[in-house]
Amino acid sequence: MDRFPELDDAVQNLSEDLDHRLVVIDRSMRVVSYSMHESPEDRRRLFHILAHSDSWPHPRTATTPYQVVAMEEIGPVLFLRMLDSRKYIIGHLVLSVTNQEAEQSFLARLDSAIARLSELLAARQHDAMDREARSYHLAAQLVSADTQSREKSAEALISERFLSSSEGFCAVALGIDPRDMNPLNKEKSAQAVASTLRYVRENSTATVIGGVLDTDGGIGVLVFPRPVVVPRLRRILEDPQLAPVRAGIGPLVPLAETHRSFERACLAWRASWLAPENHGIVTTWEHVGLDGTLARLPLEDFTPEDLPSAIRDLLSATDSPVLLDTLEAYLVAGGDAQQTARTLNIHRSTLYYRLDKLRNLIPGDFHDGILRNELHTGLRMARLAGLLKN
Repeated sequence: MDRFPELDDAVQNLSEDLDHRLVVIDRSMRVVSYSMHESPEDRRRLFHILAHSDSWPHPRTATTPYQVVAMEEIGPVLFLRMLDSRKYIIGHLVLSVTNQEAEQSFLARLDSAIARLSELLAARQHDAMDREARSYHLAAQLVSADTQSREKSAEALISERFLSSSEGFCAVALGIDPRDMNPLNKEKSAQAVASTLRYVRENSTATVIGGVLDTDGGIGVLVFPRPVVVPRLRRILEDPQLAPVRAGIGPLVPLAETHRSFERACLAWRASWLAPENHGIVTTWEHVGLDGTLARLPLEDFTPEDLPSAIRDLLSATDSPVLLDTLEAYLVAGGDAQQTARTLNIHRSTLYYRLDKLRNLIPGDFHDGILRNELHTGLRMARLAGLLKN
């Protein structure tokens, strides 16, 4: 939870004037400030609020200044709305009360202080929005092509305490397959960045920055001062509202080289949507393999004429998915017939029959290492380019 000294001090002063323990929550029901809670019972109540307030139903204070709600494990709780200058609800002052304390005389004492607390909370939120916008801008600059911009961004991120000093930083590229771009998907990158930043902020005190590049479709960028936990990022992106966003994770590098991590993150991301059947919605550069290298090519624009000659000849002779899948499995198995038959779940005699047909279609010897490399890589290129039937 971020600290905001003026708001914190005002909450503490009011707490001592009223002789009540106070908590301030924002619009999302997250705790943003609280007074000292000294007794065991007060601390137990505070811990419960810190752990559960964001799952509480929003108090019904749109047409009334306050509401008293009986909360499990806490008892009667007073929610007093806090308004900004436009009279929009920006949060609530929360305190445990008895039925007698919820009477007008007690509420009047709170009412005289709520305006000041609301002003300070609004200022805190305004500063937070300004800081968030600054963070977005610096994140995009950090991975830009301009060396001077990258250097200034790296210096500002540390000096302005957006990121802590670390031995290594990890970049993430995220967005949707550009071929699936439509008005509904256009803002998905920004939504995915915002969701990830919100998740980190609400569940830890860790520092992460993010933004969206000014490109067609807008590729999102996240920068972590540590390795990324893949299952955690996957859970975030599995939210149906973020589909079909996918992410690529670059290697850990010094801050000044974050753009290089982002370059590889982009390649892993590209590979994941070029071959979604082979890669999860979160893919790392370390595990994307040859597909990451091939992703440097403009595969979306490939035609059969762009493939190696052996594959061109093969695709002109047959478009049978069965034969092509058999050849690919055979090459992946390093020419091991027994392993290939197990992979395809077929009898070995069936495999030999298919291989004989393939030998009649491909000039050259399957035992020739150069030919096998050309066939293996060429088939992968054709599959990533979408030139093979499924």
